Amino acid sequence: MRIQQRSEHRQWGRVLLSAAITAVFGVSSVHAGQCLNGELRAPVGYYQTPQEQDGGDYDCERVEPHVGSLSLTSKYKGSDSARNNLNKQAYEEYKKATSNVRDFEKAVIAAADDYQVDGDGPAALDCVLDNLDAWASSEALLTEDVNHVGQAVRKWALAAAANAYLRMWTSAPEAAMDLERARRIEDWFLRLSDGVRDYYTDRKAKKVNNHDYWAAWAVMSASVATQDCDDWNWSLAKFDEAMGQINEDGYLPKELSRETRALEYMNYAMQPLTMIALFAEVNGNSVYERYQDQFTKMAGNVVAGLDDPERIEDITGDEQIVDGLYKAWSLAWMEPWQAAWGPVEGMPAFLDELRPMKSTRLGGDISYLYGINPLWPEGAQPDPPSNITLSKRF
Repeated sequence: MRIQQRSEHRQWGRVLLSAAITAVFGVSSVHAGQCLNGELRAPVGYYQTPQEQDGGDYDCERVEPHVGSLSLTSKYKGSDSARNNLNKQAYEEYKKATSNVRDFEKAVIAAADDYQVDGDGPAALDCVLDNLDAWASSEALLTEDVNHVGQAVRKWALAAAANAYLRMWTSAPEAAMDLERARRIEDWFLRLSDGVRDYYTDRKAKKVNNHDYWAAWAVMSASVATQDCDDWNWSLAKFDEAMGQINEDGYLPKELSRETRALEYMNYAMQPLTMIALFAEVNGNSVYERYQDQFTKMAGNVVAGLDDPERIEDITGDEQIVDGLYKAWSLAWMEPWQAAWGPVEGMPAFLDELRPMKSTRLGGDISYLYGINPLWPEGAQPDPPSNITLSKRF
């Protein structure tokens, strides 16, 4: 099996991660932009360890693994090719069928925030890892009974789970990490990544859209957790594919085709694309610099559209649906963008109004994770869980 072949080269334990941090935060010109097994790392904010607070007993939410069908009903069932008319009955069916998956995403990220941001200690750490281990041990989300909607659900869950795990693995004391539990979780990530890649590889150009970008972000997050360069490189190739879709005016035609939801889905696409570019930057591969013109133009168009939705209406001919769009989770991508490359016009106003920015599928408390400066200090060699300055609170 490919999973066994891919697992053979991996090594376990904090020794590998410490070596990776030492090696890559002081990246040499020889290794810059390359993916080397054992040397992938997350942004510095992931390594922050707070002072433990005496908050009493910790109440962990444990979520039953989803081991059943992932053949799900689309909330846009019955809509035309624009896929923009919400079917309320289908949406209720979808929410019911996926409730434990969404609860799982929220639970592991909330516990990660409880541990790392709020200082709730080992109980919060174990809450994250025990939930992940339970789902891994049950082979959750690995069913072959899966349709295109289920594929979307699986990749979103992988993104949340991998980021929750990364935050624990990089910030927790070495003694707190059970290597056998970690092995089970990471093997599960590899198998989920295989499933995501199999579905989103070699898709026809007319079908490639924000779902492909989310797939790339999920697999990239997991690749840092598993230190798997094959998955990492696949994610970067998908990012290249996304950049090739941006037209000369700085828009994604597939997202504009959503008509009344064009702004919503342009913004939705910016979420994973920003995170992929930032993780690549942290690992010495500046895809932002490579695609700066079109990528920055796209970001500017999205922010301008959020400021004045009629800009997008003028392009699509459709009044934009903006319900729920102006939320911290929806605009969380702006925090790492501004921290990494500076703001585009209008971005600071949204951040000042909505902070702290939090997004389950982007990693949790984004303002915490990206409030540390610089994000990847050249020549620095942090040794988690020490030597990391806590991020400022906004």
